[in-house]
Amino acid sequence: MDKRILFDMHTHSDNSPDGEHSVTLMCEKAIEKGVDILAITDHCECNAYREDHYDRSSKQSFFEISKAQAVFGNRIRLLRGVELGQPTQDILAAETAVRSNDYDFVLGSLHNNAGRRDYYYLDYSEENVDKLLDEYFDELFQLVTWGGFDSLAHLTYPIRYVTGREGIAVDLSKWSGAVDEVLRLLAQKGKALEINTSCLKMDPPFTMPGYDLISRFRELGGELITIGSDSHTADGIYYGIDEGREIAKRAGFEYAAVFVKRRPEMIKL
Repeated sequence: MDKRILFDMHTHSDNSPDGEHSVTLMCEKAIEKGVDILAITDHCECNAYREDHYDRSSKQSFFEISKAQAVFGNRIRLLRGVELGQPTQDILAAETAVRSNDYDFVLGSLHNNAGRRDYYYLDYSEENVDKLLDEYFDELFQLVTWGGFDSLAHLTYPIRYVTGREGIAVDLSKWSGAVDEVLRLLAQKGKALEINTSCLKMDPPFTMPGYDLISRFRELGGELITIGSDSHTADGIYYGIDEGREIAKRAGFEYAAVFVKRRPEMIKL
């Protein structure tokens, strides 16, 4: 029987503002857990690319991952990644960031609507949640239309805070048409959809997106998925990945993708 390959395609080192541990410690912990393939995808928030020095931290992250490849390369397959936040809010910054480093893997994500703060910081007792989600899915469609990424990260990200943290129920079926547009275009462009397992630690636990949307992506012709813990600590590497794999299989996928030199390699689930 072939060895089951363990992977995590979304993690953050201390080169992300909210990451806690060095690339070296991330690698050591991943090896300790038996992980075969690890992508470190530090933040690059394109709407604050130079103001918040992501132009520098992205290069530092790439440099440290490259060094770690030389040190740990015989024990783990380490991939040089980046998480591009809000790329369509500054496309020049996004494209500059990707050109500046020879990445293996690029996540595309949306952490805040244009002109707004990260959903993490919003006071949902004062927000019109329906309007916020209207804007979210509109901008997400713009992001997929741009398409300069490999996998769309944590679809339904606002739900992490609206429902997961604040307990405000949201009926996502209100946005089924908008979600279908995003998923259909993602499939047409041959892009991957991420199964983000970071919210499996919440009560009740859920993935971003949930099973229904992962299954819908498959129905609409989606062929590529990536699975990532979105861990910001070394201890959190591979958290929830087994559950993510099972959800993917239930949705009709036989393989997950890992990206090397921006090209997918298929790993049996």
